[in-house]
Amino acid sequence: MKSRWLLFLTVIMSMMMSLTAFAGVWKTGAEPNQTRWWYDNEDGTYASNGWQWIDGNQDGTAECYYFDGDGWMAADGSTPDGYQVNADGAWVSEGVIQTRAAALNGADQTANGNTLIVYFSRTGTTERAATQIQQLTGGRLLELEAANPYSGSYDATLSRAEQELSANARPAVTTVVDNMADYDTIFVGYPIWYGDAPMVIYTFLESYDLSGKTIVPFCTSGSSGIETSMRFIRSACPNSNVLQGRRVNDTSAIQPWLAQLGL
Repeated sequence: MKSRWLLFLTVIMSMMMSLTAFAGVWKTGAEPNQTRWWYDNEDGTYASNGWQWIDGNQDGTAECYYFDGDGWMAADGSTPDGYQVNADGAWVSEGVIQTRAAALNGADQTANGNTLIVYFSRTGTTERAATQIQQLTGGRLLELEAANPYSGSYDATLSRAEQELSANARPAVTTVVDNMADYDTIFVGYPIWYGDAPMVIYTFLESYDLSGKTIVPFCTSGSSGIETSMRFIRSACPNSNVLQGRRVNDTSAIQPWLAQLGL
């Protein structure tokens, strides 16, 4: 009986050590999927339905991988949302593997619950930048939608944007953040319209108490810079820590910018 207990304790201790040392394991599928990879979280679940940061070799640096709804890793091509992954499945931009520091306890970083990325995008350009920020930070991605949607017509949108800017309007939005108190850092993304952010951005910023929070603006623009909108965002968030924003038409500049900000 004593030997049985010793064997039982040995097995339990071995299991505990393996759980401490590894956050998950890469595995290949059974035939006919023996050349496809999936990631076993070793808690009864597996990576699926989007991006996940994984430090597979436990070197302290995590790479980002895309998994489909069945849990298969994408490799050597484009993901459904338009990003590139190499033959090993790691996300690459301009030929460079994108990385981030893994969690100190060795666990993979799948989400940063304290970061919110809010964006307004009519053509998809700002959305692409916001998506990359989400992938780099692990924060929650949230699209800001106007109650009265903007027209698909470029000229009609510009006309409306000019009128709202002249009137300093605050167009209603349908997007609601019920748990704003949970977020410490809020990225706010938008296109530049007539030199400034769309007025729906100020509707959003003025709808919440953002005191003590870090606000990080980013914009996309054909020519105008971010400075005018920065001035008005600081005015709309007088009790927030508004960091220097950036125009991010070139998404390859996003990672160095975040590193510079320490985010």
